[in-house]
Amino acid sequence: MLAAGMLAVGAISCSDNLDAELEPIKSVRTLEVTLDGKEIPNHTLDLGAAPSNTLIDVESNTRWAVEITDCLGGWCDIDVLNGSGDGSFTITVLDNMKEKRDCYVTIYKTDAEGNKETDGSVQIKVEQAVSDVRLTPSSLSPFAPDQNERQKFDIISNVAWTLDVTYEGENPAKFVTIMPASETMKDDGDGTFSGDGAASFYISLQNNRTAADRKAYLTLHSAVADYSVELTQLKSQYTFDVSPAENQIVAAVGSTIEFGVLSIVDWDVTTVADWITFSNTSGTSSDSRVNTVATIQPNTTGMERSAIVRFVPRDKSYQEQSVTVTQRGFDLTFSVSSDDNVGVVPDSVRTMTLDLDSRFNWELTAPSWMTANPSSGNASGAYQTIGIQLDRNTTNTNRTGTVTITPLPTQFAEGVAFDPKELGIEPVKVAITQFGGREPAISVPWLVDGYGQREATVEFNYYSPFYEITGAGLQWRRAGTSDWTTVNATTTNPIEGVVSVRLTNLDPATRYEARGFVVDNTGRTVYGSVSYPFTTAGHRPGPDDNPTPSN
Repeated sequence: MLAAGMLAVGAISCSDNLDAELEPIKSVRTLEVTLDGKEIPNHTLDLGAAPSNTLIDVESNTRWAVEITDCLGGWCDIDVLNGSGDGSFTITVLDNMKEKRDCYVTIYKTDAEGNKETDGSVQIKVEQAVSDVRLTPSSLSPFAPDQNERQKFDIISNVAWTLDVTYEGENPAKFVTIMPASETMKDDGDGTFSGDGAASFYISLQNNRTAADRKAYLTLHSAVADYSVELTQLKSQYTFDVSPAENQIVAAVGSTIEFGVLSIVDWDVTTVADWITFSNTSGTSSDSRVNTVATIQPNTTGMERSAIVRFVPRDKSYQEQSVTVTQRGFDLTFSVSSDDNVGVVPDSVRTMTLDLDSRFNWELTAPSWMTANPSSGNASGAYQTIGIQLDRNTTNTNRTGTVTITPLPTQFAEGVAFDPKELGIEPVKVAITQFGGREPAISVPWLVDGYGQREATVEFNYYSPFYEITGAGLQWRRAGTSDWTTVNATTTNPIEGVVSVRLTNLDPATRYEARGFVVDNTGRTVYGSVSYPFTTAGHRPGPDDNPTPSN
């Protein structure tokens, strides 16, 4: 603990005119203490038994210092001895396992020499509750191998806690069962319980049929401390023990499990599963373990399977033991990311993708207007991407085709093969609808600014997402006549663009009209709508002449 007599040692170094710098701020030298921006109720900190840190804020326009008094045993401490102006310090307390206790923290103003001033000081009383975390009984005599009576425990605590049971040794049998006897005790699963305050519970022990004593530990955890009680159960006088005693999980490809049987009587091992065989199905009494090897055949069912292996002593006064053997099934995944109809717009040669998740080899078939890449593949533990390329649809009508992905017989492991048909795994079919092409869209031509008496520039635009445009041009004529004059133009974009045509040898003050046209990659010529009449220069245009361009 930092003694009050050491405050002068920790005093800050400052210039002689610090008071001149601080005190003109206010005519009165002030000192206020807050917790989280609020006044401390009754100037008392009521703290729990657990270790904690409390930040105290100091608002001041002068020098100040901090001291602790009446703190027996050094359980309370501060991190700052003095300061000037606004600042803060932390009150730190240790855990309290004995009895309720308190001390005082005083904050007071000091002069330029660090001398304590009596006016305006603030005293905080620090009170800490006592914690009591324990289990009763705290120790027990060893339990008999056949323990039929339940043992009651009481939890004495005034803080939150958790309770668990742990076991000694490698791969120990979990022979202790905890049964809450208080509604305040919550079962959190996996052998863990929790609560806040006092509670009670019972334990029961499974019979010990092993040749060795075994131990477990009940442990009560809290923020203050951990408290443990050791449980010992004596070995059986009548030994019949199998190792491993835990349930076993083996891979689909098959495996072996070596069991060791320690028995003072003759015994047999049996199972109804025809996929498990033993190196020996019986043994005689022995002072050491007798091994038998269980061989698990590959699992060709396509599903997980389980069987019970029973170790049976021939003397019925001994308790038989059993182990459940679970064998995983092979992963027989075969799926495609989409099995719905997929509409495709043939604005050009299009490619769509399918994601295949398959543990089988596979092959793909599709109509002649589809090309798949790849069209076959081997089993994989990850998704495989298949690209489907569609030919251009120039029929002007929709068409639908089906992509069929078929799983093939596949060897999953050495000596283990599966035929998907025998497992009822059907091919996946994806229907693809492709829309028919549509004619290019051609806007109404418009007259460009800068026309003259005998010439004019006329433009239009086109858009063709379904057919590639290979040529374009403009047709014009006098308004009210029927014969068109054709002017070919160049195009640079097969899908969309603007065509601009300069017309010459026109008559002044004459009304004309025009229409655009494009040629697609099938050789077809498509004409657009006729423009509004436009008039060459030569007289003042009327209100309906040369309207604003329209798309």
